[in-house]
Amino acid sequence: MRYDAFGMVRVFTAVVITAICSCVSKPLPAGQTISVGTAEHGYLQHPIRLEDQGNGYRRLRPGEGTRFGTPTLVGAIERAAREVADAFPGGRPLRVGDLSTPYGGSHSRHRTHRSGRDADLLFFARDAGGLAALGDGWLRFDRLGLATLRDRVFRFDEARNWHLVRTLIMDNQARVKWIFCSNELKARLLRYAARYERSPQAVVRATWVLHQPTRGDSHDDHFHLRVGCGTKERNLGCREQAPHWPWLSDTASKEDTRASAAASDVYLVRWLLTEEHVDQRRDISGRRLGAAAQPASIAVR
Repeated sequence: MRYDAFGMVRVFTAVVITAICSCVSKPLPAGQTISVGTAEHGYLQHPIRLEDQGNGYRRLRPGEGTRFGTPTLVGAIERAAREVADAFPGGRPLRVGDLSTPYGGSHSRHRTHRSGRDADLLFFARDAGGLAALGDGWLRFDRLGLATLRDRVFRFDEARNWHLVRTLIMDNQARVKWIFCSNELKARLLRYAARYERSPQAVVRATWVLHQPTRGDSHDDHFHLRVGCGTKERNLGCREQAPHWPWLSDTASKEDTRASAAASDVYLVRWLLTEEHVDQRRDISGRRLGAAAQPASIAVR
């Protein structure tokens, strides 16, 4: 018997969904938002929608359907955008790109974004005079933090971009797994944080969480935000890859009663960031803190 093309697609889709569902340890509860599978192979049940605009943000493609995610993802974006707007009044709103489609699964523009835990956040930018600016498209920033669009020159806004990053990674409800961006922009953010950030813990987390994918686009024109799974979500089929950051563990934070205060992570980072050591720390990213925890290969789009 010969199947037509549409029939074959239906059969293939059914097989894929069955394979994904096989990893679920118990029936999915009715009416509850669940992210099933991974960022590359998954789907969404009862997702929630990010509105076209809110306090501190605007969607890049208003009205389009790629606006759905888990409460964790949508809440993280809304809180971070509001926090940046409050900290920098009168600036431009955060522009939010794609999340996932209404039921997750395959996305025409991405290999990931399939399970409601990924979102694209465009960089904050300034014009040549230093004022908050809004470009017409995706601005690609070089290692000097400069981007051009037609006859206009834009500058990477370290202050607002760092405040966005530190808000996301310090938000315990957000469970931020990765914030993908290019190595050059990561270095700029960490240099800024080394001088102005008061929380050593924020710098430690950013050093690990900010990451340029080893496969795929370098992400020099946007942040790619990915949130993780909670315990209940994992029991219902949510899957995430290693590494697993200690501050996201359900057993609270890393502790070692044998270590002295001077040997703690917080103490060491505070020592590195004190003013008398600034000249020795020309590029904090060059220290490769946490490099052993980086996965061998991550593809993101």
